[in-house]
Amino acid sequence: MLPLFSGLTAAASGFETGPQGARVLGLGGASTAYIGSIAGLSVNPGLLGQWGDSLTRLSFGGFGQIRRSSYIGQDTYKRTDQDLTVLPGGYFYATRAVSKRVSVGLALTSPYGYHTKWPDTWEGRSVIQESQLNTYFAQPTVGIRLSDNFSAGVGFVYAYGKYSQRRALGQYDATNTSYQFSSSGSGYGVNVGLYGRSGDNLAFGISYRSGVRLKMNNGTIGTSGVPARDAALYPASSSFKTQINLPSTLSVGLADRITKNLLLTFDFTLNGWSTLDSLRLDVAASGTAPAQRLSTARRYEDALAFRVGAEYQASPKLTLLGGLNYDESPIRDEYINPEFIDANRLGASAGLSYQLTPRFALEGAYAFSYGQQRLSRANPLNATVSNVGGTYRTATSTASIGLAVAF
Repeated sequence: MLPLFSGLTAAASGFETGPQGARVLGLGGASTAYIGSIAGLSVNPGLLGQWGDSLTRLSFGGFGQIRRSSYIGQDTYKRTDQDLTVLPGGYFYATRAVSKRVSVGLALTSPYGYHTKWPDTWEGRSVIQESQLNTYFAQPTVGIRLSDNFSAGVGFVYAYGKYSQRRALGQYDATNTSYQFSSSGSGYGVNVGLYGRSGDNLAFGISYRSGVRLKMNNGTIGTSGVPARDAALYPASSSFKTQINLPSTLSVGLADRITKNLLLTFDFTLNGWSTLDSLRLDVAASGTAPAQRLSTARRYEDALAFRVGAEYQASPKLTLLGGLNYDESPIRDEYINPEFIDANRLGASAGLSYQLTPRFALEGAYAFSYGQQRLSRANPLNATVSNVGGTYRTATSTASIGLAVAF
């Protein structure tokens, strides 16, 4: 039964959905030392102490992301494009000072996810037809203003995730002969950070968010269209338990006010994807099929990300934003999988913030990234890697709009 589950390994690729806020999306995500938006709270809790005035601050909005890959077969030279899907998401932030030195905040975000859908009849249909992952993070946070120039913060992270997959059973000619499985689960983590500044122009930030283990103990598997003679090999329904590890992140950032109207921000981030070394599935007995533990190797690697952003005050009401970023892929060549195609990515972003009133602003941003070509070579002798030989190209577009309120 191992080939039945091996595609789940792709659920652990570089599937971050990007900056969780329209304003920080416009900056390219360089927000570890940026206090221009409370959306930085999910990246660096140490920023919270810098909003320790008498105001209640809210920032909320939504985003849509389109990740689309194309595939050219190694033997057929036939091009296949993914079906167009939109991954929706949203964010909500709130901060409030409870004293001159202590502030509290809440961040609700959806930082990881993807929705992949290939045509049902494409040549890799036995590897994947459709797959989706959604995650939701809640982070209550406490920030302490250590001095006028330094603050620290800590947040508790609760994460919930849902995962589903559908693929054809390739040994049958009928394309509707397939299996589907779904699962959900939760996990916990912590996010700590520090913010400081030297004078009025230069600031720094450093933060660490622990990895989160999503324990999924309620997985269900179903098959359809399987001939009666093979019912014992592919039970109509069974259950399983598994765990998906989300990576830790270590971020270091600088913010430098070059002129009165121009601010530059820089971020360096290390993502700890190497915790995704293997995936273990505990499958319950079903009919004549015994209970078993299946393990698939991945051996992913930690990955770096570099981001730079610019904020320009064009007028008293209008702020323009721009950013560039480069993200390494944690997926080694031998583990490329069409469930989620990842690659080293170069991206750019632009955005704006318009102050409708002194305490009410409209924010919007758009980001685009393009991944390098990836070459996949399928090895039919290695059942622990589910793949189809060929080359892949991937592009990602993200748009976000939101509101920032203070009262």
